[in-house]
Amino acid sequence: MTSFFLAMEIKKEVIDTLLIMDDSKGLVSLIDESLNNDVKSREDWENLVTTLQIACREVYQKHWLKTHHIILSIFGMSELAGVDCTVFDELRSIETPKNINHASRLLFDGLIERISTQLKNGGSTLFLDIAAISSTRSAIIASDLIQARYRETILVLGEIDEKLPTLTKEWVDVSRLWRTGNGFRLLKARELGIHIHIKEYKEIRDLLAREMKVDVIKLSEERMKLIKKGSRYLQFSESLSEFVDGLIASRGIRGSFDPYYKTWIDHEGLDEF
Repeated sequence: MTSFFLAMEIKKEVIDTLLIMDDSKGLVSLIDESLNNDVKSREDWENLVTTLQIACREVYQKHWLKTHHIILSIFGMSELAGVDCTVFDELRSIETPKNINHASRLLFDGLIERISTQLKNGGSTLFLDIAAISSTRSAIIASDLIQARYRETILVLGEIDEKLPTLTKEWVDVSRLWRTGNGFRLLKARELGIHIHIKEYKEIRDLLAREMKVDVIKLSEERMKLIKKGSRYLQFSESLSEFVDGLIASRGIRGSFDPYYKTWIDHEGLDEF
């Protein structure tokens, strides 16, 4: 066994422990040390990334949000936790970094381009904190995020409003609204589930309309404008969709909560967006 692989085998045990402890500072030090002392080639870098990926899979399993948060925290961009990609593939794609700061600069450039495309093309806006983004180097995507949230909210509210006259009961399915950034925030704050009473839905709809400075009476008109522009929305990757489906399902029909998912969505308040 080469000295590098032996070093990685030893480091993986330390990485596992640091992940369990959510110790991003410890991971920063460990990875920076590896880059300075152990990573001598492209292959070494890719093997280091693979070691991180395996460790995250073993510790966090399918906890998509936890994985994104801890890995992006290591490289100083936790505000981008909602980027819809495989972060380990993004890490592998950058040139072999000299140290943690160099890796951070390279990764940031790639992720900003990817998330900008995600937002402009109707991708997810979940797990992106506008306030945090606006106060960091990621502020360059703040405008795109605001526009994307506006677009998806209008379009999904329009979908639901269109179904209201056809309902035979006083409950409406808001699972699609859970998949929007604005909808997720309000539905979770009210501890609601997949089906909510029409009266409660209308309260949430009216509140969202006020937040977006849109007359609720003109929601349908605004929706048609977006449709005519060919606006896309709720375009999730398979892995993100699977994760979000689990979050939504955990709420139950009437908001009952399955404790199994608690560490998924209450991890250091990461879902408070």
